[in-house]
Amino acid sequence: MKIFLLIFYLISNQDLDSIFQRSNEFYINGEYNLAIEGYKEILKYGYESSELYFNLANSYYKLNNIPETNFYFEKAKSKSPNDEDILVNLSYAQNLRIDKIEKLPVSQIQSLKIRYLNLFSEKGWSILFIVFIWLSSITFGCFILIKNSNLKRLFFTSSIVLFLMSGFLVVVNMEKKELLNEEFAIIFDKEIEVWSEPNKISELKFLLHEGTKVKKIDTIQDWVNIQLENGTLGWIQSSSIRILD
Repeated sequence: MKIFLLIFYLISNQDLDSIFQRSNEFYINGEYNLAIEGYKEILKYGYESSELYFNLANSYYKLNNIPETNFYFEKAKSKSPNDEDILVNLSYAQNLRIDKIEKLPVSQIQSLKIRYLNLFSEKGWSILFIVFIWLSSITFGCFILIKNSNLKRLFFTSSIVLFLMSGFLVVVNMEKKELLNEEFAIIFDKEIEVWSEPNKISELKFLLHEGTKVKKIDTIQDWVNIQLENGTLGWIQSSSIRILD
């Protein structure tokens, strides 16, 4: 059974590689719709990567599809937050938007914190925590077993330092999860109305347009409370957006 699954996995991977290469050729030849079909076929298999999302976004960019371009560049960024090519192309996609929204200023400490958290994925930070816990346990075991006083002191100090580092990594893991739990979305309608309350008899605050990124704060039935990058809040209908999960 295991051999059968391994063979199936290898064949599937070869098929996906073939589809990916063929889609890249379509893109090079300017057949962007065919390239998109191929990339989306790979997504249907449950496979995703920053490179796949990046190529998909570039294909939509060539077709001047503003919401899809912004959506897939954001997806690519979520997989590789520090990739320079993704960040540059995302900035081009953002320039296509009608809405020019100034971001709230971020302090140097907050900026450094986000950059630090993005060094590893949630899984990466978890693995690092496990490694430090094991090292702390091993060094403490050596402290108990070894008789030499100098070595005992060294292993005891090491185990304490490693244990404290493990505690620090617990905090980092919690902050990373909090960061990942934030939900963002891209507006897909050409133009939408933003209301002060979740109904159309409240005050109409302003209009937003396709491709704009918003933060999801709350949901009531088919209404979503959103926050813009400048901190402004409002309510829109949920059918107007696609969540960046």
